[in-house]
Amino acid sequence: MSYTLSAYLEAMTKALVGSDKALIQDALYDAQQRIDREMSRLAWEDPLLTPSQALEKTLAALGTPEQLAETYRQREQVVAEALATPRPPTQEAAQGDRPWPSFFGVFSDPKAYTSVLYLLLSLPVGIFAFTWVVTGLSLSLGLMILVIGFPLLIFFLGSSRALALAEGRLVEALLDVRMPRRPTVLPAGLRWTERLGNLFKDGYTWTSLVYLLLHMPFGIFYFTAMVTSFSLSVAFMAAPLMRLFGNHVDGDFTILCSQYGPGNLPPMYLLLGLGFLGVLGLVGTLHLALALGRAQGWLARQLLVKR
Repeated sequence: MSYTLSAYLEAMTKALVGSDKALIQDALYDAQQRIDREMSRLAWEDPLLTPSQALEKTLAALGTPEQLAETYRQREQVVAEALATPRPPTQEAAQGDRPWPSFFGVFSDPKAYTSVLYLLLSLPVGIFAFTWVVTGLSLSLGLMILVIGFPLLIFFLGSSRALALAEGRLVEALLDVRMPRRPTVLPAGLRWTERLGNLFKDGYTWTSLVYLLLHMPFGIFYFTAMVTSFSLSVAFMAAPLMRLFGNHVDGDFTILCSQYGPGNLPPMYLLLGLGFLGVLGLVGTLHLALALGRAQGWLARQLLVKR
């Protein structure tokens, strides 16, 4: 059976139905790149070949869309197993692929710490993304009356898609959420004007912009929540140390503690209680980081994975 390029990719998409959306996006991009490279090689080796003949030979070498789709499925399984965090088999069977750690078991979960890192990084990344989108849209739309406006808009939209891809790689690395590892495939066009038009028609272009704009307000919230939670937790955990250093602190601290016993310090049981609350707060902060990380991963999947 002979295929056109778009028909081959469409058949491959149907063969991948039920697979992860990010895998489908990666597989389509990789397949199109392989086809383009092979057709270029054939055109160089045999200039007498027509484009349709070169495409037919290329697709015959790749196999049917179903065979190629199965190859990508198997590759995805191998990569997922290689990158997965080792867990006891009984725990995997009982709790699934991404079990929630026990209350104090969060200390041994590496994803809790990578989630904290992502949430802290989300503020500078969000500020950069928001600034890039607002500046790019303002400049390109403001200069549309000049010749430079439209090329600048094309560059801005393309760069925003690239930023979205980079953000997806960060999400996958730190939040353990499968994201696309290849750019999205724009619908094929016969002329360059059609290809440019597909950039504007592709919904991924606009969902990427929405995600980049939302990154700053979410980043402010994440950063504030993490810094506040960690600060309070560490302050409470350090409360028992007041017995050692409290007498050397002047000012408001001395006034605050003047109601307590000798040395103007709170009783030890109160300080230990505050220290225990600090430990609980630290555990709660790590659980909060995991929850916020998974919520952000869900948002990234909704906006940065092509439907």
